[in-house]
Amino acid sequence: MKRLMSKLPPHKALIAFEAVVRLGTVTAAAKELTSTQPAVSQHLKNLEMTLNPQLFKRIGRLLPPPEAAVKYYHSIEPLLSSMALASEQLRSAESGANLVNIVSNCGLAHFWLLPMIPDLQAKFPQLTINVLLSDSADYHTDDSLLLSFGKLADSTTKHTLFAEQVCAVSSAEYATKHGLSISSSTEQVAQQSLIHMDDSDSRWLNWRNWLQYSDQQLAEKKNLVLLGNYHSVISAVQQGQGIALGWLCLMQHLIDSGKLVQVSSTVVSREGYGYFIDTGVASNTNELMVIDYLKAAAAKYLANSANG
Repeated sequence: MKRLMSKLPPHKALIAFEAVVRLGTVTAAAKELTSTQPAVSQHLKNLEMTLNPQLFKRIGRLLPPPEAAVKYYHSIEPLLSSMALASEQLRSAESGANLVNIVSNCGLAHFWLLPMIPDLQAKFPQLTINVLLSDSADYHTDDSLLLSFGKLADSTTKHTLFAEQVCAVSSAEYATKHGLSISSSTEQVAQQSLIHMDDSDSRWLNWRNWLQYSDQQLAEKKNLVLLGNYHSVISAVQQGQGIALGWLCLMQHLIDSGKLVQVSSTVVSREGYGYFIDTGVASNTNELMVIDYLKAAAAKYLANSANG
């Protein structure tokens, strides 16, 4: 144990780092951790002192991590999630609670799942719903429902929630200023300030791939800023910093409410890609009730989007 303690950073620093990378700002991380901004900033400084490299670069309110920090995040995030899940399961076994674990992709959780939690609790007041966030493509567990994104390979345990549909989105102010609308061409989009997400995960479309579907090329830039998660990307869009790729199943309610604007006539849909629920070996009544609820919620969301 002493050997482990000498090699591992302080656990509070790791938890603060994970939250800031996932949420994009110290303010959001402090709110989630029920802490203060100075306390979270101090945890980050402690981690930098332990690991040596600079972990973040400040750009306005956002804190995009450099490539080394992004790789570190992707290494530790599944481990932290596994530790949290194991701890929750142990607590549940001790208390006898009716626990249902949901491990969700961060973007899907933030823009779709978490807003539904109050309704889910109201429908199933006897259940304890434990939501863990993970963007890892390799996260596997037999004790959780997994909400993830990727190739929808044939599987008896996977159920498609949303097929992939990707357009370009901006704030209303940015669209007005630059004369953009849903009828804007891909060529017009390519000339704008494009907001990029870290593209080390090959499951996701990036700007280069998206533009190539319309035979457009991404202009080479040496000073690109890669944001570590989709929540940070959309935060930057809402601040009017530029245009981002928008997965319509997550962005439609923001578009319908006027908070975002679709600024491309092009919508890219790769065959066999989308968001899915992997039920694993789910068999108990509680898990099956939640699975049916999520399937119905996705179908209702799609129907409302089509009618809206």
